[in-house]
Amino acid sequence: ADSCAVSIDRRLTWGETWEGALDEIRALPAVQKANAVVSMYNYDRPSWTGLVYPTECYFPTWKVEEDHFTVKALVNAYEGLFGKAPVVDKWTFSTNGVSIMGRHGIPVIGFGPGKEPEAHAPNEKTWKSHLVTCAAMYAAIPLSWLATE
Repeated sequence: ADSCAVSIDRRLTWGETWEGALDEIRALPAVQKANAVVSMYNYDRPSWTGLVYPTECYFPTWKVEEDHFTVKALVNAYEGLFGKAPVVDKWTFSTNGVSIMGRHGIPVIGFGPGKEPEAHAPNEKTWKSHLVTCAAMYAAIPLSWLATE
């Protein structure tokens, strides 16, 4: 029999669930008319080592509140190193935080070199000064964490 498969990248916003997103698609008149099956698919491609770790293609939205001690520890480390307040914001690209924090509730903070618009893009690059800043932060974070906790 003839068939067709469509893959939709449906990003979730705060408070949404993957079940709700699938239900929204199932409720579409064209989907109902076609008696289409709507489901989440699994990602099971091998890594560079050959390890296959199947996982649902679900990337939950997550956040760490600005008053969380993890955020405070990084802010304190930055201020201690550079004598000024850092920009505390969100990234608009995806990270492994979707699993670490989004699925497992382990607080994640992103701090890295480069410019956000270039992250995960073919034109991505960084500067030595960014790498030095990051190395200094990565060295300072554990002590700041212990002092904040």
